Amino acid sequence: MGCKNTKIHVLPQLITFDELPVEIIYKILNELDICSIFQSLFHVCKHLDEILSSYNEYHLNLKTISLKTFHFISSHIRPEQITQLTLSDDETSVGLVELFLSKYSMSTLVRLRSLTLIQIQNEELINQILIPIADHSTLLNFTSIRIINDDESYTDTFIALLMSILSKPTLQKAYLDLSYDRTTSNPLPWSEQCSIRHLTCIGTCTLNFIRNTFKHALQLETFITDDFDFSDENDLNQSSNNQETDDDDDDEDSDDSDDSEEVAIELPANNNENQVPKKEKFTSIESTNCLKSLTLNFCTFNMLKLEWILQEIPTLKQFSLITTNGYDDETILDGHRWEILVSHIEKFQFIFSVTLSDSSSWNIDTCLTTFQKPFWIEQKQWFIALEKYDDAVLLYTLPYADINYIMKTEITSFEYRSTAMKNSLLQIQTMKNVRDLYIDTSESIKSLLENPNVPRFYNIKHLILHGKWSKSKTFLSDIQTLVDFNSIEELTRNESIPTSDFSILLNLLSNLQTIRTTTNLLDALNAAKICYTNCLREFIVDSNYHEDQRTVHIEPFCAMFPRVQHLNIPIDSVESCQYALDQLHQDLINVIFQIPTLDTSSDIDDTDDDDDDEDESEEEDDDNSTINLFTEWIKELPQKYTCHRKQQYLHISLK
Repeated sequence: MGCKNTKIHVLPQLITFDELPVEIIYKILNELDICSIFQSLFHVCKHLDEILSSYNEYHLNLKTISLKTFHFISSHIRPEQITQLTLSDDETSVGLVELFLSKYSMSTLVRLRSLTLIQIQNEELINQILIPIADHSTLLNFTSIRIINDDESYTDTFIALLMSILSKPTLQKAYLDLSYDRTTSNPLPWSEQCSIRHLTCIGTCTLNFIRNTFKHALQLETFITDDFDFSDENDLNQSSNNQETDDDDDDEDSDDSDDSEEVAIELPANNNENQVPKKEKFTSIESTNCLKSLTLNFCTFNMLKLEWILQEIPTLKQFSLITTNGYDDETILDGHRWEILVSHIEKFQFIFSVTLSDSSSWNIDTCLTTFQKPFWIEQKQWFIALEKYDDAVLLYTLPYADINYIMKTEITSFEYRSTAMKNSLLQIQTMKNVRDLYIDTSESIKSLLENPNVPRFYNIKHLILHGKWSKSKTFLSDIQTLVDFNSIEELTRNESIPTSDFSILLNLLSNLQTIRTTTNLLDALNAAKICYTNCLREFIVDSNYHEDQRTVHIEPFCAMFPRVQHLNIPIDSVESCQYALDQLHQDLINVIFQIPTLDTSSDIDDTDDDDDDEDESEEEDDDNSTINLFTEWIKELPQKYTCHRKQQYLHISLK
């Protein structure tokens, strides 16, 4: 006799990863980098191999893969499967661009949407990359270009290709970090209409360049730049006054009377101090009707010019402004004035770093009051924080908008105020955007804003320590009260550190991947007392720091840092190069050896020209002899190495 109330529960059938619908697997692949995809899923099963073969949204980033990995990946993906491409010729990926172009023609990347170019300075390579993209009849899916290059000179061909790409009908987004003396006033001669909606220009932009950009990019919605340069702009009011003065002079010349003395007014001695600054007037920048977002970094011009710019762009909905250090216009700290200017703005972010004058009457509480009005707290819900260090004021919206922060240590007085003191979450997140933290180690760290639960800086990726090393025994623990060491991936330190402190620091940085330093630090370390066994992605030694041309002592270096993937160091001989390759072979992917050169600049004396010519000739012979030694050594290297030499840099990659 059975139980009438018995219920049968059917367990749901479990689905394995390879049984998921293809569309879902595609979405998962969209979130993974190409190395993770092939290292984790390739040859797991036939079904997944078929999916990888049909997937057509690959992002190939040559900056993050090794030569060996590229050979593997390039043998398994077709050009039409690549939609995002990053080509880099920096120190970690030397030779990969040339290799990529030997395997893929840019014109065959028919589904390419986005291209990033990093430090590609070879004219032939850059032209080979850009020519197919500049053709408006090809690569019809192309929407985004990003170029990062610190070269100071560009050929007419490069500029012509770039302008053709910028006017490509499908292009929506452009990021241009072109050094060009750090100004973008000349290299972008707009001549055609474009469809760009988002444009970033790293480098100071003149107003003429801005006008030209707005004139040719009528659909522009977002514009980011370092600053507007007013230096070449004429104040129309001043020009008008000059014209009137010229006309008056002409009238006076034609009249024998002395009316000029009658119109001269002698002002009181203190009148200039009480005068309201006269507004400057410039030719309109004729902003587009689509511009919604404007970001100005490292702003140097005064508040009056800022007012003029905002009035010229009435369509703005988002405005971000960061002043340079040492900005001296105190009126920028007035919340009442900003309330009028940004009443139509939906999102307003700023960082104002102002140096107060000796005669300043500025008051921290009065300033804070202007940002506590209902407009800021209730209507817009824009909260600010204010830090005052001696005669310097740092005023910013919350959270802090920049990725860089300089921690001040040489101070005698400090005050902190905020309009969000009751908002504990916002206080914790104040510095969530900061990635690069600069700390002066010559002074003791003062925990000015210590939170017992969460360090103030908990998202730092790059820690820069500069200055003479502190003698305080609690220095590192003091930093830990402010900084979460577990998040740091890169450490930069140029000056020396006691071996014991450096060893402790390395152990505290549990996720460290990159060290940037000089021989100053390396020479001061005791190799017998330190051995960092974690694998570093990069170790870079800058031999040009403070004209320091010393080379690395390779044996103690390899003993201290036996596991490095990408190495960049100044070296003294081929024997040292060979020693580095032999000792670091376990993890080494590529290395840049900075070959020694003879510096003759300090050897100039008053001897006759013939002696100078002889000395220069001998030095050139010695220099050539050194280069020849390295050249011969390269020829004898096993085939597992790929070698390139650019000027005094010897690049070696493991195949």
